[in-house]
Amino acid sequence: MLLPLLGWGWDDWGGWFANPARLGLTVIIVGGVVAAVLMRVDVDPLRKGVTAVGCQKAELAALLAISLGLLWFLPFADQRGIFVLYGEWWRWVGLAMGGAGITVRLLALKALGQWFSAYVTLQPGHRLVREGIYHWVRHPLYLSLVIGPAGVALVFRSVLILPIVALAVGFCVDRIRKEERMLGEEFGAEFEKYRKVSWRMVPGVL
Repeated sequence: MLLPLLGWGWDDWGGWFANPARLGLTVIIVGGVVAAVLMRVDVDPLRKGVTAVGCQKAELAALLAISLGLLWFLPFADQRGIFVLYGEWWRWVGLAMGGAGITVRLLALKALGQWFSAYVTLQPGHRLVREGIYHWVRHPLYLSLVIGPAGVALVFRSVLILPIVALAVGFCVDRIRKEERMLGEEFGAEFEKYRKVSWRMVPGVL
């Protein structure tokens, strides 16, 4: 019943899963959600007394709305050949990128633990996390926000990968700038030392 209501063009899950890349993406997303639940990730840090400074709540709400819209449009367009890249191999590139994005995000959430926040903010008793994936990169969550959505777009062969990546990079650059300024003011020499021995998002590149 669900797929016909969405208007994607598949009448049942058999049609959806007929493509192995779509099947793989579904498994990766469901697995990532289950893993996040098992890690007890708090998606609403405001309940812990955290204050969202500035217009971050509005920014995240807009990003969520755009993401949900794309999650509907990408399969719709793929089924109808709208804004698509030709060649099935794009799907496999996208699946690899989607898997990498989910993996990076889970590693970051595991390392952050209670210090995870969807907002650029400091929690009571906050400490500078340098363990796990944060030993090498300072902003793995933002890296996952770039490669994950880009991978989803490619699974559906969408040329919209270009504006999606541009939007994600713009969002992440702004957040990184604000976050590094905040961490520098809070942790001073400790953060400066960490900054010198780590990379922003990609070891050896950026």
